[in-house]
Amino acid sequence: MVSTIAQAEISFGGFTRFIFDGRQKSLMVTLDNEGDAPALVQSLLHWGDKDQTRDLPMVVNKPLLLIPAHGKASLTIFYQGVGLPSDRESFFLLSVMQVPEKPRQENNIQIALQHNLKLIFRPKLPGSLEDALEKLHWAPSPKAPPGAYLARNDSPYYLTLTEVALRDRAGNSCGEAVEHLMVAPFSSYELQAPGCSKAAGQIAYKFISDSGIAHARQIDL
Repeated sequence: MVSTIAQAEISFGGFTRFIFDGRQKSLMVTLDNEGDAPALVQSLLHWGDKDQTRDLPMVVNKPLLLIPAHGKASLTIFYQGVGLPSDRESFFLLSVMQVPEKPRQENNIQIALQHNLKLIFRPKLPGSLEDALEKLHWAPSPKAPPGAYLARNDSPYYLTLTEVALRDRAGNSCGEAVEHLMVAPFSSYELQAPGCSKAAGQIAYKFISDSGIAHARQIDL
């Protein structure tokens, strides 16, 4: 009989995302080991979009960390100072994986769980994230059937929305909610709720703040 052991003992002080202030040269990330044994952790930085061919203008100073049991350790992300736009945010993923120990028993399989944390590089920008949300514009998509809507973000900020649902004027849901979407700066996102093929009267969603807190909102169309 083969048994499986999953390791999930690394946490990040309650953070699920990090904001890199572009006015600073570096960002420190603290890792907590909640386990009873030392943990070897590997950290990698990636672009947040699908294009991974570009050179990264950032570096993680400690890609491998040994964290004592019930202890803390920190890594620092450095920006080289050039390579990112100054008129909008840039999106990265910080992947953190606990390297599994060698199984002590022959029939045990260790599974390493990987955390993918959002990292937003924010240069000095006008307004705020909350201001950007107020300017998010929703309209029926001109090139799609009824039930599809276009979210237009005219701001320099990334907007993260969860549980995005189309509703009629009475508040009844149309189709299934979209669990997560990000609208990049100065771009549009086409929303198509699965199972909804008619015009909606409202869009309800939760907006994720810098601290990772979800704030419920509702927009009349």
